[in-house]
Amino acid sequence: MNRILAPILTLILTVPLGTVASAVQLFGPGDTILAVDIDSGPDSAVPGPGEDAVNALDQNSATKYLNFGKHHTGLIVTPGFGSSTVQSIQFTTANDSDGRDPTSFRLYGTNDAITSVAHSFGDAESWSLITDGLTGLDPARFDPGPIVDFSNGTAYSSYKVSFPTLRNTLECCMQVADVSLFTGAGGSGTQVLASGDFAIAIDDFGGLSNYHPNDNVENAIDGTSGAKYLNFAKENSGVIVSRADGNPTVLETLTFTTANDIPERDPLTWEVYGTNDPVMSLDNSTGSQENWVLIDSGITGFDSDPGRETTGAPQSVTNATAYNAYRLVFPSQRQTDGIGEIQIGEILFEGTIVPEPTSIALALLSVLAIPLLRR
Repeated sequence: MNRILAPILTLILTVPLGTVASAVQLFGPGDTILAVDIDSGPDSAVPGPGEDAVNALDQNSATKYLNFGKHHTGLIVTPGFGSSTVQSIQFTTANDSDGRDPTSFRLYGTNDAITSVAHSFGDAESWSLITDGLTGLDPARFDPGPIVDFSNGTAYSSYKVSFPTLRNTLECCMQVADVSLFTGAGGSGTQVLASGDFAIAIDDFGGLSNYHPNDNVENAIDGTSGAKYLNFAKENSGVIVSRADGNPTVLETLTFTTANDIPERDPLTWEVYGTNDPVMSLDNSTGSQENWVLIDSGITGFDSDPGRETTGAPQSVTNATAYNAYRLVFPSQRQTDGIGEIQIGEILFEGTIVPEPTSIALALLSVLAIPLLRR
């Protein structure tokens, strides 16, 4: 009996009985899609001239720390005060555009020696999250916000502060006049940060990727050309996509549709990567938390302007491997000078969906397995 059933069981386990048509649409509304910009990171955490991270420590609202990396930028500081156990924090707004104000923060501590360099991710050390919350800043200029208390009983020699959100996502940058850390609740005890302390600008997320709420990343696979995905990060921005049902797919073609306006924003080239790692990258990140394999690259077909909301010819993807997720980025666009964003009306991913074994196959497997188990 074993000699008869074993080959049948092997066939059931290795060849899905469910069939699926080739070159079907792989992703659509309801599937997971994230905005990314793979060339963010160290170069994104760039302060303005004379507006570096040290200005956040001088307790002088006339100076400020400004970072063009926008949200998720921040600073690492090693207080000359020495090791401290902090229990409250306060921020002060800077001189202009209130849209640049951070609206939330994360505070980390470490006792490692700081080896992260300026304008990096600031992740070379082992960091412990102390607290996170809202800055409480209002639009008034040069204005200290509320003192934010938190529970902490651990002393640290260095701190990292990052700002995940800004008041206006369309702003060029993040800015803050001052950051204060106190050893007691309610701003009591000692303010441990001071002018002259070691401080570096960082971007703990690498997130130059940023889109307008009306031009969000979901629009890229919503099945319509009337809505678009626009990313202010320009070249090398794009998407990560995976199916909600978790099924792997074999990508075979990509088809692009132009958006509604400004032809200069059209992407001209593409690169597509695949992974079978769980997707850990977040929206508006570098999309680099997974191990990605470059599958293929090519052109969108928009070398000359085909018109607005126009679908180009399908672009073949040389690929025979099934992946759980794909990362598609656009290395170039029609015009870079004076154009601060890249846009696409629709991206059609087509190929083969690798099915799970059908219910019939699973039922047959269980029936045929019984005699084997009784031997």
